Amino acid sequence: MTTPQDGSTRSINVSGGTINGIVQTGDNSRADMVQHVGVPATETPELAQLRQAVDELRLRLRALDPGELPAGAAADAESALAEMEEAVPASGEADEPARGRVRRAFYAVSGALASVAGLAEAVESLRAASAPWF
Repeated sequence: MTTPQDGSTRSINVSGGTINGIVQTGDNSRADMVQHVGVPATETPELAQLRQAVDELRLRLRALDPGELPAGAAADAESALAEMEEAVPASGEADEPARGRVRRAFYAVSGALASVAGLAEAVESLRAASAPWF
């Protein structure tokens, strides 16, 4: 929040993706949106393990030097990880189409990152976590 010389206050309020207030723009401007979603009460241990494996792989993927990845591999893996998260319902009870989506997403992630030795452990952890959907 900023306080101008006239004593009034100005702030930016973000609600539901809508920004109200004064927003700085320009070359050095930056806006980050972090959304924390609560864990559903019906989440199974298997689903929690899968979500944790996806998050861990994302963190390790972002920590890599871009030169360590084949061209486009990071974007392909990120897209497949998002697909994997969307495929599994909150309760963890996946129907057959959702199971197929999880399998295809895992194959896409492992294929995109197969040549990156530094991610082998995280990919293996994701494989183990996604096993209930195979």
